[in-house]
Amino acid sequence: MKIFLTIILVLISILSLVSELDNGALKIYDETFDRAIYSFALAKGLNAVISVLQSSEVNLSFFVGATIGIGQILDPINDLVERFSAIMLLSSISLGVQHLLLIISKSVFVKILLIVFSVVSVLFIWIQKFHTSYALKMSMKLVLVLLVLRFGAVLFIYSNELLYNEVYAGEYNTSKDFIYGYKSNLESLQQDQKRLAASLNKLESTSETFSNKVIKLITIFVVTTILFPLLFVWLFIFIIKLIYNKEVDYAIILGLNQKEIK
Repeated sequence: MKIFLTIILVLISILSLVSELDNGALKIYDETFDRAIYSFALAKGLNAVISVLQSSEVNLSFFVGATIGIGQILDPINDLVERFSAIMLLSSISLGVQHLLLIISKSVFVKILLIVFSVVSVLFIWIQKFHTSYALKMSMKLVLVLLVLRFGAVLFIYSNELLYNEVYAGEYNTSKDFIYGYKSNLESLQQDQKRLAASLNKLESTSETFSNKVIKLITIFVVTTILFPLLFVWLFIFIIKLIYNKEVDYAIILGLNQKEIK
């Protein structure tokens, strides 16, 4: 058991120096952040277009029922878009926190601490007088905490990307493209008020689909940038508490008998 634990600690020390893990996680983070920023910009742009159209109701009053129709159709959509913008802003803040954790995890300071305490733990494992000492227990606990700090954020980023690719990628692209097309259509109608008045029925018929697409995007970003990170933070805190509250008999773990301990 001592040999096995020593090998594990050595592998952890070596793995902590592998920069490809950090670079891959940062690349995934950049892609996620770009999706959030693009969606936020799309929502704000759509909000601006709708606001302009609503302010042009006076000009539309020449067409029977146009003024009432444009308000009834665009008001609920605009409210939903504003809520979506707020959620995207919150998602961007959450992504900023994730980026900070990634920077901390790949810092030289954390890597050095993990290697130092791994080496210290190996020495304590093989030096008989430290087998049941407080020093061995604390060094092992520090290794576990640093292990979580070093690889926790990286593991979360890869897990989150796996969740997105397997569950949400297709839906995100479909919803994003539909909303972009809806925005482009409103921008073109904004330039031709007669065509806008004639397109009210079409806008009304597509408003429900638009709402569904926005709600799906909200779900995607709430799960991947808010709920999943919160679950990760809770798990991180839980593991830290478990490490420091749990009393571990390292003599038993190392397979030492009482005669060897003495």
